[in-house]
Amino acid sequence: MKKQLVRTPMLPFLKRIYSCLPSFLTVGLKYVPDGLLFGKSYRACTPCTDCNIIGHNVKMALDYAREHTAWGRENIPDLINDADASELLKTLPVVSSEELAINPDRFISDEATDLNSYWTTTGGSGRNPTSIRLSNVSYGIEWKHVHAIWGEEYSRRNDLKLTFRGYHLDEGTLIRFDSIYNELSVDPFQLNEGNFEKFLKIVRTYHVSCLHGYPSLITLFMERLKSRGEKFLVKSIFLGSEGASVELKKQLAGFFEARVVAWYGLSEKVVLAYDADTTGRFINFSSYGYPWILNPDENGVGEIVGTTFVNKAMPLVNYRTGDYGKVLTQRSRGTDGVERDVLMIEKLSGRTGKDFIFGKNGEKFTMTAVNLHGEIQKKIVFYQIVQKEYGKVEVKVLPKIGYGDDVIAEMQKELRVRLKGFEVSCEAVKSDEEFVRSVRGKMIMLVQNLKV
Repeated sequence: MKKQLVRTPMLPFLKRIYSCLPSFLTVGLKYVPDGLLFGKSYRACTPCTDCNIIGHNVKMALDYAREHTAWGRENIPDLINDADASELLKTLPVVSSEELAINPDRFISDEATDLNSYWTTTGGSGRNPTSIRLSNVSYGIEWKHVHAIWGEEYSRRNDLKLTFRGYHLDEGTLIRFDSIYNELSVDPFQLNEGNFEKFLKIVRTYHVSCLHGYPSLITLFMERLKSRGEKFLVKSIFLGSEGASVELKKQLAGFFEARVVAWYGLSEKVVLAYDADTTGRFINFSSYGYPWILNPDENGVGEIVGTTFVNKAMPLVNYRTGDYGKVLTQRSRGTDGVERDVLMIEKLSGRTGKDFIFGKNGEKFTMTAVNLHGEIQKKIVFYQIVQKEYGKVEVKVLPKIGYGDDVIAEMQKELRVRLKGFEVSCEAVKSDEEFVRSVRGKMIMLVQNLKV
């Protein structure tokens, strides 16, 4: 019997090789021009917020999805023109993450291969973790848009970032230099009150000009500095992956004496919008995706539905984000400094970072930093974290059919790596009836029983 050749997706493979190399071998990547480092798609991309290109981009997205996906062939009509495309889009069925998880093959392009795309997961708190097929070229497109958000004041080569995200470094390693992004990556699960002084001493040996990360982790950094009477001035703060109130953005801007930029986006790459002036209103990139509101209330607020323009490996159309807001057209200045009509998302809710677990000394960690994104997600239906004591969590896991005790051991190992300093115990449950649900019957990822 001929042995089947299994190909490793190219981009994740290259990332794994890079992560294993010592820093002295990769430090030169800091000086490689962005256009070379992030590839052809980065060089070819022109981020744009102009409403006038939306009709054309929606038409192109619909035509591609109809030609290359089963879902598109079933639902998208022929003979679409630019002028009617946006309105036609709203008459098509909407797609939920549950539907995507049940039958992802219906949404994958017939042009997607392991050489030009790869799988990842959303890592969210939904019942079934959503698997997403991403095209390799979307990586460069994404970074071109992110750099546009961060503005001309930021230069990857010249501006060193201190980054607080869900990084998991080797035991005893608080911080690691990443030359591709020119950043100091911080492991938030190892950083605590006992080693903060050591951490700060290390960081101050560098010339950090920007902060980047989850709002909750940067806020914790600010509070620890405040308690010690320390200042840490930077020129820019980049907030992503969680929501942040206007009040919090202004607090961060005042304490660090920095401009604060936040953005809203999803792993599914259906919407990307940014708030560069701490107003809570996010300008949508019409070069990236198209958002509209499903079932708006009397104030125009409803669920955000998005269609991707950048990910042809899984060209999602009318994808329900699970987030809520209001979309309106408004005159505003884009990242290129030109004033034009743009789509604006306001009253955004759903990614607020309200749920936290607490370390032994009361350290606060957002669930965004705990979410899993690896192979383990494909083996479980749902998992729920229960906290009754500081520094200790219990995890209930519902394996998919065909998986048993081995997946529980794998889950426990994964979480112990992520939750350094926590006592972690995992147990299997037989049905979702054993999970605690919200008052509305929804599955919830965290059951926080501490009185905080």
